[in-house]
Amino acid sequence: MSASRLAPAQQMQLAVHFHSHGQLDEARALYESLLQQFPAEFAVLHHLGMLETQAQRTDQAAGHFARATQIDPQNADAWNNLAYTLQQLERDAEALQAYGRALALKPGDADVAVNLGLLHKRLQQLPQAIEVFDAALEFHPRHVALLTNRGNVLQQLGRSAEALDSYQQALAAAPDNPVVLSNLANVLRELARYDEALRHADHATQAHPRHAPAWVERGGALKMLDRTADAVGSYEKALALAPELLSAHTGLAATVLSDEVAQTPRVIGAGQASLTAYLRATYQAPALKQAGLALGLSRFKHDVQQAQWLREHGHEVPGLDAFLDTGPALLQTALEQGAAGALRVSGAELARMQPFLSAPWLLPMPASLPHVLHPDNDWRALEDRYLAGTPEILTIDRFLSEPALQAFQAFAHASRVWHGEYARNYLGAFANRGFSSPLHLQLARELRQRMPRVFKDYRLTQLWGFKYEPSTTKGINVHADFAKVNLNFWIAPDAHNLDPDSGGLKVYDVPAPAEWSFEQYNADSVLIYDFLQRHGARCVTVPHRCNRAVLFNSALLHETDTVRFVDRYEGRRVNMTYLFGQQLR
Repeated sequence: MSASRLAPAQQMQLAVHFHSHGQLDEARALYESLLQQFPAEFAVLHHLGMLETQAQRTDQAAGHFARATQIDPQNADAWNNLAYTLQQLERDAEALQAYGRALALKPGDADVAVNLGLLHKRLQQLPQAIEVFDAALEFHPRHVALLTNRGNVLQQLGRSAEALDSYQQALAAAPDNPVVLSNLANVLRELARYDEALRHADHATQAHPRHAPAWVERGGALKMLDRTADAVGSYEKALALAPELLSAHTGLAATVLSDEVAQTPRVIGAGQASLTAYLRATYQAPALKQAGLALGLSRFKHDVQQAQWLREHGHEVPGLDAFLDTGPALLQTALEQGAAGALRVSGAELARMQPFLSAPWLLPMPASLPHVLHPDNDWRALEDRYLAGTPEILTIDRFLSEPALQAFQAFAHASRVWHGEYARNYLGAFANRGFSSPLHLQLARELRQRMPRVFKDYRLTQLWGFKYEPSTTKGINVHADFAKVNLNFWIAPDAHNLDPDSGGLKVYDVPAPAEWSFEQYNADSVLIYDFLQRHGARCVTVPHRCNRAVLFNSALLHETDTVRFVDRYEGRRVNMTYLFGQQLR
């Protein structure tokens, strides 16, 4: 019998059957037929909204849920589903209102609270997220998702001890839950309780051996315990289970960077694989075809300038021409309209720019050079000066050989690695996301050879670069680093620096207390400045010079000096940082 000859109730029953069995086209046809007959039928609209959500037709889903809320404005589930689709479309203000309506109708509803709290978290409205979770926990004190997400937000706020308590409450309610165990391992690693972190990660992998994030947390704990080979094995297990899992890619790339046994191709390959996975997740998610994407304005300005530079210098990068047909006009319109923070692009606009934005393109670098460090420096004398310093701070001019300096400058200009975006309009690039090459690694080896009493047997633990928006006047906040020795050097030509007495680094002669947490010594500037004042700290200011390095004890508190550079692409201030060894928590 044809479906059209069935009674409406039977058509609805058949549509739900098709829907529940994944036959979305058949279900959609029946729902739409019923909607033509009964345009104000709540159940049909609500089911059709859920179907379109599954089909990733988010615009259509939001429209159906919106009509459903008009027909039955007292239905909390409809408001919750509407809010979720609006959130997927990044119509965040409307989503917040819809979640608010849902919670007003069902106070304490755990599902709505989780969704609303996660939206606040994504918008970096962290105190509001905690308020939502706490209010819902009054109704559901043992709700695992509420407790776990609350712990995540507390970690972001730097309140690790409270996050640990939240996870422990969740674990009491669900002792074998792999998500809870993985989060526990993560916060314990953050608190430098590495053996306990490993114990919880092991529990998770044994109870749920196919839960890839648990293998990631196990790898992180093993890395901190200097069990590098075991850490690599854990990350590889995670990737075997979930080949696109970003945390596994970045963890593996960071670990092989520190692995004395790993060969250069292995280190570079892991970083490039991590970069590729990141770009796919950021720019190629299926939902973006309809929803579009909010692009950070300072990063997009850099991408447009970089694309123009790449064309001018004859580099063939996938999608370059199509990007330049669209990107500059979008940027100009945004700047003329006074856009701040982010630029919203449609799915169609993103599709035209996507091949370039998602291209993990790196400038080919030489396999080696006779010298990366400048061969004419007296490296033994420099080593003596560093070790005799109180505190240990050393400025080194003519740091790189001329061929190495030119190679690093070209790599920074051309390579599509500048994806970390920070509030003060500077961009970051990291070795565990493509910011590496044979010369980057040769530099680390030469430092150990030239200054063995400084670098000893310390592993290379971090390698990154920062590139500054020319209009930036303030760089990285005061902080210390989780390392023994910090190497920072600058590669932008001096002619681009508008203030030769500034633009460099300020290093204080007082180290961060050993008992401080990572959040305290890395992010709490109020605490740090108060500490420096109480201890009468003196500041060593090292002005920016091209090819100048500053070598210092990483525990010393330091910050970027005022930055004023010419406003063009090649004029951006670029610094590179290497961290060796570990000392702070």
